[in-house]
Amino acid sequence: MSQKRLDMVAVGLTGGIGAGKSTALACFQALGALTLSADALVHEFYARPEQVALIVDRFGTEVLNPDGGIDRTRLADLVRGKRRALRWLEQLTHPWVAQEIVRRMNEAPEGAVVVCEVPLLFEAGFEGLFDLIVTVEAGPEARRRRSIHHFDLEQFTEFEKLQTSSRRRAEGSDLVFYNDGSLDELHDFVRSAYQQAVAMLEEER
Repeated sequence: MSQKRLDMVAVGLTGGIGAGKSTALACFQALGALTLSADALVHEFYARPEQVALIVDRFGTEVLNPDGGIDRTRLADLVRGKRRALRWLEQLTHPWVAQEIVRRMNEAPEGAVVVCEVPLLFEAGFEGLFDLIVTVEAGPEARRRRSIHHFDLEQFTEFEKLQTSSRRRAEGSDLVFYNDGSLDELHDFVRSAYQQAVAMLEEER
């Protein structure tokens, strides 16, 4: 896999489901960072004809949505509790996503701060892609409440099973924020994290 350029700072943003990662990403963007979403890249991956063909060959046409792309909800149902099937899917998906993250970061202008939201950053082994890893956490009740419009309780629970523990994320991160307070507090944290990334960039010059 190609390496990212040295004239920029890459920030990996992760955290528990419903912790506020997307809000934090928007805050980074408002401050001037370029932003990426690994989840959006996965959507692109599942729309690629060559990947669709491989997945259909493995799981059958029942994984297709009416438009001929991959129905991610149905695919998740099919791999749930099936370690070998999930591992196969991860080995297909993760290398492409990692390569695409690096490629898009390398398209950024010199001196950019690029923030990439990666829900499964540690699980996918993406730590080495980033200069600074930022984790946003929150208590279980807050996370479930924030996720109710996107996942039912069963889906929320199943996704949580895919993620490493909050303790493991905290141990592997440079900065950790517990997002159980106000939006202003989250904004203040992101501003501080962004300033740290800019300072790292200045140190490289």
